[in-house]
Amino acid sequence: MLEVIVQNPRDAYLAEKYGANRMEVVSAISEGGLTPSYGAIKEIVRASKLPAMMMIRPHSFSFVYDEPARIVMERDIELAKEVGVKGIVYGGITKDGNIDQELLEKVIGWKGDLDLTFHRALEATKDIEASYQVLRTYGQEINQLLTSGGTSNALDSLPRLKRWINDSKETPDSFKILVGSGVKPENIATFQGTLNHTEYHVGSAARETNDFAKDILKEKIDTLNHYINQD
Repeated sequence: MLEVIVQNPRDAYLAEKYGANRMEVVSAISEGGLTPSYGAIKEIVRASKLPAMMMIRPHSFSFVYDEPARIVMERDIELAKEVGVKGIVYGGITKDGNIDQELLEKVIGWKGDLDLTFHRALEATKDIEASYQVLRTYGQEINQLLTSGGTSNALDSLPRLKRWINDSKETPDSFKILVGSGVKPENIATFQGTLNHTEYHVGSAARETNDFAKDILKEKIDTLNHYINQD
């Protein structure tokens, strides 16, 4: 499964045309990806039949959310259900660097039947292994964990990612590990040589000159899929 970041209807159209399996819909990618506007998400869902995962992130200051931000997030999740996305992408931590379980449980309640990806807020926690274990307790409610394994580039965390992937395979009710950050056509063979995995997330690496201002390219999607889908 190859998930590609999209920001507009053209991105969504090209992602589907060239063989991506799912799209993560964001705005303000220069800020790390924020909640898309109503108009953007509605037109993106209209432009592509790919399952859409809508980012729920009201600001880029941190992954700590006060009560006004939480109200915004609840309203945005209501919007997600209205426009017909497959799921939402969310991550929240406490001021002292732990998983915000109180807010996570609220998000799980708000999302209803939507899928849930917990994103790389995990990498901002003070103890990534302890935080991973906390998230594991929500394995039936969290469908995917988007992670680089604790480093800025997932290539630097291959042993941990391999361990987590094996853990998820051995535990039927656990979430799937979605490997992201640093995944490129140029290095997907290296990832697969260690992980032999099926779930990857890419952003600028799917585009011309690795630039979000440029189009998604067929040859990049083809290369990624070639290695991901090998038996």
